[in-house]
Amino acid sequence: HGGARSLAAIAGITFVVVMVLLQLGFFGAVRSTATNLYDQLDFDVALVSPVYDTVYDTGALPRERLRQAESLDSVVAARPLYLLFAMWRCPPYPPDKPPSVTDKPPGAIRQFLLGDKRPRPRQRRELLAIGIDLDRNPFREPVRGRVEAARPLLRLDDRLLMDELSNPDFGWQLRERHPRWEMNRSAVEVVGGYPLERGFGADASVLCSDANFVRLCPWPTVEQVSLGLLTVRPGTAAGTVRRLRALLPPDVVVLARDELLGRETDQWVNQTSTGKIFAFGVFVAMIVAAVVVYQVLSNDIRSHLEEYATLKAMGYTNGYLSAVVLAQGLMYSLVAYPPAVALGYALYRATRALAGIPMQLTAMNLGLALVLAVVVSLFAALLTVSKVRSANPADLF
Repeated sequence: HGGARSLAAIAGITFVVVMVLLQLGFFGAVRSTATNLYDQLDFDVALVSPVYDTVYDTGALPRERLRQAESLDSVVAARPLYLLFAMWRCPPYPPDKPPSVTDKPPGAIRQFLLGDKRPRPRQRRELLAIGIDLDRNPFREPVRGRVEAARPLLRLDDRLLMDELSNPDFGWQLRERHPRWEMNRSAVEVVGGYPLERGFGADASVLCSDANFVRLCPWPTVEQVSLGLLTVRPGTAAGTVRRLRALLPPDVVVLARDELLGRETDQWVNQTSTGKIFAFGVFVAMIVAAVVVYQVLSNDIRSHLEEYATLKAMGYTNGYLSAVVLAQGLMYSLVAYPPAVALGYALYRATRALAGIPMQLTAMNLGLALVLAVVVSLFAALLTVSKVRSANPADLF
């Protein structure tokens, strides 16, 4: 009987620890994907518009500001970057017998199990279009190498590369069976791919030359850019930022790389609903864990109240019995932790494979989940100590 109760307690705590790990994983994914595009770009200083919000809403600034910045002796290169959302015509699945838009879609569980093989009609969805000056490639490896290899083709009209890690709905896996592509209702040709983790702001991306970007997107001219990316001589970043802020007019904001990445992360984690939802999810998981442990210990103490009264009659103090309850709560959390980690790891892998969310079971997540499990268990145990103190030996007679 006691073994069954303990097993149920451990199972309940395992469940809530898995909840905590999942919420920490989602919250960490928000932080990591906030800068996934910037992590692939080679720059030390960035020029952004005063109305810049996130990498998905940059505003625009004159390309002339890059030329002015390049006049400084500490600036090695100034590269423009163009960013804008575009409508992409997603291929249906299966390609030879696509479902109708009026057909009832499969249930959520079946869609999850089918993954990229789930039936879907032809549809149009937003993706992030990235434009670059092909002679001023701003990317790091491995994206840089993919762009360089495809550069002759990218100079042709309406040619572009597609992110290999895009949501399967956008059709990268079907590129051999679906040669007809459209972006903003213009026919395009996918001439290759590149690896770029997708984030919460965009499920997919394509990359093209600046000329094709202006042709295919509602963008006025190559003389207006989304971002200016500057590479400077080693050790001169801070000085270059100060000089540029004094040199350039107020229609541009100068940020060091760390400043831009910090601003982007803060925006996604603290300002958007996405980060707040997952942060709140961690808090809710902790509350659920505390309630589960409290209920388990409370029921256990209630069923063994006579034994506790007997121990008090034998001379055991309230402090000793309280320590027993605290040790029981701690034991439950420690025993439940290993299976929770194993389940959490499996769910991380499944989420990454099926949803494309880059969840990482980091040492920080593991340590934080353990600390939270122990703290919550001890807190719940403290709440049940009063029941032990209320056990009266006189009630036995």
